[in-house]
Amino acid sequence: MNHPKVSVVIPTYGGAAHLGEAIQSVLNQTWQDFELIVVNDASPDNTDEVMARFTDPRIRYIRHETNRGVALARKTGIMAARGEIIAHLDQDDLYHPDKLRLHVEFLDKHPEIGFTYNSRFELYPTSGAIREILRPSPSLTLEDFALAFPLAPSVWVQRREWASREEIWQEPFYRGREIVICGRLYMAGCKFAMIDRALNYRRYHKNRTVKNIPRQCEAERACQQIIFDDPRCTPEVRALRDLAASNIYAMWMYVAYLQGEYDTAQEFLLQTVRLNPWLMEGQPPYVINDIVIDSIDDEGESLEDLLRRVFDNLPQELSALRQYYPWAVTRGYLMQGVRAVMWNRPAEADAYFAHVISAAPQLDAAFLQWLASHMLAYEAEYGVRAARETLHRIASRLEQLGAASIRRTLLAEFFTARAFDARQWGMRRKVWTSVSGVLTSEPFRLWSNRGLLAAFVHSIPFLEMFIH
Repeated sequence: MNHPKVSVVIPTYGGAAHLGEAIQSVLNQTWQDFELIVVNDASPDNTDEVMARFTDPRIRYIRHETNRGVALARKTGIMAARGEIIAHLDQDDLYHPDKLRLHVEFLDKHPEIGFTYNSRFELYPTSGAIREILRPSPSLTLEDFALAFPLAPSVWVQRREWASREEIWQEPFYRGREIVICGRLYMAGCKFAMIDRALNYRRYHKNRTVKNIPRQCEAERACQQIIFDDPRCTPEVRALRDLAASNIYAMWMYVAYLQGEYDTAQEFLLQTVRLNPWLMEGQPPYVINDIVIDSIDDEGESLEDLLRRVFDNLPQELSALRQYYPWAVTRGYLMQGVRAVMWNRPAEADAYFAHVISAAPQLDAAFLQWLASHMLAYEAEYGVRAARETLHRIASRLEQLGAASIRRTLLAEFFTARAFDARQWGMRRKVWTSVSGVLTSEPFRLWSNRGLLAAFVHSIPFLEMFIH
């Protein structure tokens, strides 16, 4: 019996509403040598009816008699897989048509790589429109896996020997399994590589309620602790325990605010800043900017109302932060407006920018870095010409809001970030063209930014000989 090249595993529970679309996105792949394994984790909905609509012989359907959790459902699919490559997909996410082809071609060319991943499109929960492209680092380290969740399962593609490795499935945690899997694989010597394309669509759901937030938070922290307690974990990574815990508390703090569980939210916010005091630095403090970024991820609710829920229910110890509510509202609308321009939704941009009296005070270093990172992801998908055209559209809007001469600054910030990104990828020519973009926009920046100057010098082979 011939085995397929790829096995795609979809664990499902309560996901019948979107499962059919997820399956169809696999069937629509340009790479067709696959099997699709759907594992029903004793779902109480009409998953059986959804599965009955599909008659493709490459689909295998497995049912758990009792609910065992998504991690063990994923493991069931992996252990039943026959392909030499295992790809993952969550029940409500979607594949880009070229997802499997690009990963298979890369793995065939790079036998030393055991785990590949890619960027993904993030979708708004209300309209389903593209919100942004989330682009991971091309050089993830153990530090990244310990600190948070850089890779959602739907972007994972693994060689079978790494996906079925027993040590990654030992503890039965529901939340945080991604930390354990990726962290332990990294420490075991698995080599990771990125496909620099957005090859997944991640769907979010409005008004979904998470039960027992404290328990879910502690499960993720326990998974972090598994990595820190591993004897293979380096002292440098172990030193990040507090920062790692702060990141988890911050994620769940915002979920608690959304659900109106204010006692939990206040406790988690205090833990967030206690474990990472740097978040209270800056004017406004960096923690406020992080709250704003979380708050702009749904276009279906008044930003003022959403932020008001947070600012009216801050812990007493942080009551001084309430003064930044007007700043946070303006910042949020500005970011939402910029996103709408980026994705060519001018009417939405008009509605968001109508709330911004003046953009000039908002264009600080944090905002410029946020925009540059989004533009790098946009360029990776659509090319540098499209990115430049989009930056010019954004600059025009910001100039209308009183940000004089912002065009050169935006271009210089983008090309500076692009130079560092190109250096990570080892793309010397791209470093040169990026530095040229900086020189055209803000020539003085090359001499005032030592990191940028170093990236430029190290990209010139004959100069690099003298440096070393």
